[in-house]
Amino acid sequence: MSSLPGTTGSARTLGIVLLVLIVLPLIFYSAFEISSLSEGEELMREIYRRQLDAILFSLNQHAWDVNSSWATQLDQSMGTGKVIPDTALQRFLERTPTLDAVVEMDSSARNVLNTVQPGGDATPLSNDEVVACTDTARTRLDALLRYRRLDYRKLEPFVLSQARNGDARIMILFARSLASGGEGFAGLVFRERRFIDLVIGPKIADVASGEFLVAVFRRGQDTAIIASGAVPPGAQFQRRDLWLFPGHEIGIRLLGATVDEAVRSRFKRNLLLIIALDLVLLGGAILIYRNVRAQMEFARLKSTFVSNVSHELRTPLALIRMYAETLEMGRLKDERKKQEYYETILRETDRLSHLVNTILNFSRMEAGKRPYKMKEVDLNDLLRGVMETYRLHFEQHGIRPVVELADVPATVQADPDAITEAIINLVDNAIKYGGTTKYCAVRTRVRSDATVLEVEDKGIGIAPEHQKKIFDVFYRVPAGLVHETKGSGLGLSLVRHIMNAHNGSVEVESAPGAGSTFRLVFPVGPATTRT
Repeated sequence: MSSLPGTTGSARTLGIVLLVLIVLPLIFYSAFEISSLSEGEELMREIYRRQLDAILFSLNQHAWDVNSSWATQLDQSMGTGKVIPDTALQRFLERTPTLDAVVEMDSSARNVLNTVQPGGDATPLSNDEVVACTDTARTRLDALLRYRRLDYRKLEPFVLSQARNGDARIMILFARSLASGGEGFAGLVFRERRFIDLVIGPKIADVASGEFLVAVFRRGQDTAIIASGAVPPGAQFQRRDLWLFPGHEIGIRLLGATVDEAVRSRFKRNLLLIIALDLVLLGGAILIYRNVRAQMEFARLKSTFVSNVSHELRTPLALIRMYAETLEMGRLKDERKKQEYYETILRETDRLSHLVNTILNFSRMEAGKRPYKMKEVDLNDLLRGVMETYRLHFEQHGIRPVVELADVPATVQADPDAITEAIINLVDNAIKYGGTTKYCAVRTRVRSDATVLEVEDKGIGIAPEHQKKIFDVFYRVPAGLVHETKGSGLGLSLVRHIMNAHNGSVEVESAPGAGSTFRLVFPVGPATTRT
């Protein structure tokens, strides 16, 4: 739409106000929230990691505590210091079916006795196997003895050389004081897989509790030995070493996602919410700006409309008053001159009537109360009537109109008064905006799909950017002859409303300097009135 300097300044002021009140705070808020979101998500990531580390620690601690409890029971069973295991040691092995055997040795770690699980199916343990394992670990054995002298029992895992199907035997040694006053060692012997299944497995199931996926892996491998649920291919776990088994790791992840994936998903979700909020607020600001600007422009157009209508009313009223006063005073003796004055008064009266009818029809149209009386009419007849009415106008403007009517009746279902009004508006525009080229053509055409009425001029034309807006209420092209010629700005909006009510349409084909052609298109079939 066109804009006056005052409107442009007000719109600019409104834009600045909205920028200061909404857009800038929105930018600062979004930047702050995104920064806070990054910090918050990093904190959440750290909390998750610590939580998972705590769970992994608890699993390792559980395995260690089980061995510590077994060591306490074994120490008590060996408390007599007898070389041959007594019935208490046998009962201990029966209570701990996870164990394959228990081992006794003196401080040199070369004199070994081992007692196997009664009825066990494990491969018998060789004393030489135990000696071969401890012979190369004297430093670790001495450390166990030192801890014992400080009244602290430390457990030390050893991997025995013999393994079956990759399932190594583990020996957990600790130092103990013999009843005779000397020092020695005792050990718990079990297979890795059996211990993992019977001791660590139940604890993993308890820890997972439907929220985590926990699994035990061999180091460097992705295939789980045991897990609390199905392990997705390529799943990433947070891993820690399994204390008792140097070649194994415990892995944990949130069920369905890793910590990083869960935090990243949460970050994306929150970021999208912030962006959505920003878009809503920004869209609201734009909507407010456009709505207020449109209202300001509409108010300006209404002011221009009042100004134009006032001028349109003043001019014919002044002419009518002047000619009427002249005739009343009897100053004119020439009958031809009197006739000219009468015609002028009649013409200006018609002009006033047309303007008043236009305003009244617009008012009824806006209120949705304009009635339409539909009946079968011939556009050819309506067009002939309009051209006869406007004959004098054409003559005064030096225009010889071209009338091309269809060879067959151009019959449509329509309100004749409304269609006549639409034709008059188009013809009136062709006369007013025809420029220096004195041309106006009207046509009717009957097509297979529609009946068409055309009004063509070869005047100044309409630029493409204005062709859709000219049908808006009060809109007038902001520059050139179209703007300089006085008018109400209602004519084409009335034409569009009338055609919409007849289920038809109004089309324009125009180019600057090449004239304009307006078409009233009536579809084939009965019209349905729409107010």
